[in-house]
Amino acid sequence: MFTAPALPAPNALADPGFLASAAGESWIEALAENFPHTCYWRDRSDCWSLKSLNALAARIIDARYDGNAIEDAMEAEFPPSEPYQTWYHEVAPQMRSFLREADLDEDSEAINAIRYAWEDRAAERDDSSVTDLFASYDHCELLFRFSAERWLDDALVFSHRPWPQASELAVTANLQFALNNLGYTIGEFRKACGNRHPADRALSRHARRRRAPIISHEQLAEIIDNACSTSFLFCLYAIVPIPDLIALDLSRPVTFEKCWVATMDPINGTFFDVPTNEPVTVKPEDGRFLSGGHLRWSPENICGLHTPYYHASVRNG
Repeated sequence: MFTAPALPAPNALADPGFLASAAGESWIEALAENFPHTCYWRDRSDCWSLKSLNALAARIIDARYDGNAIEDAMEAEFPPSEPYQTWYHEVAPQMRSFLREADLDEDSEAINAIRYAWEDRAAERDDSSVTDLFASYDHCELLFRFSAERWLDDALVFSHRPWPQASELAVTANLQFALNNLGYTIGEFRKACGNRHPADRALSRHARRRRAPIISHEQLAEIIDNACSTSFLFCLYAIVPIPDLIALDLSRPVTFEKCWVATMDPINGTFFDVPTNEPVTVKPEDGRFLSGGHLRWSPENICGLHTPYYHASVRNG
């Protein structure tokens, strides 16, 4: 058990000016050293749920896009421990004899003066961070949706039929944008699946494939035909370590070392995926990141996924 440092003189606490003196400051410094307070300390038995880590990931992503401090956003989800708990359970019991000797054991003003001085010194000595709570085995669901639209419901692709089918998809700017990011043009898509629907409006004539195909024509048809919804969006999906997400700069290219391409209906809660054939690098202009915490139902919540299968790493570059 920690012990309180000896006072420089008997009944020193009875002197109203003691805490402001050099001797008093030295004693408070020793008290803070003997009884440190750590705002963020993780016990080895701590285990965060995927839902709570998804909520944290959503705050991190929003902070990145809004230009806010990541630590502030994380602390809103995981507040720091209060110093009062350390004071009440560890420091105060050790102070009783000193306060009794100075006849201050019933003097709340004097007790609070010691407490506040200790809190200030303990806070100065505490170098813990909210990021200390998370290790490489703490994962969240990370998605990258291929859409230039700000809002999810504006990013959807639609089917002309009451069921999803590649040959029946409406040919829209959203579809063109998503296909270009998957490595295909509208013309290649039409040829592969037999889609003959006219575009709902004039499409960009300058749109080009943004990369080599990351899934095959057969896989593309598979995720469309199994979308289980007549409206959905295309996205990349992986379950990544929280420290990886914290380290990302979303204004730079981001590489998924391994990921899955999925169709997802964020409104009605459907999800179907296939693996990509190689690492995928996305740029800010390719779309927008989101986590399971942004969604009413995350992919894991929708499908009951075996999460270790989807574990992957992400990095800038």
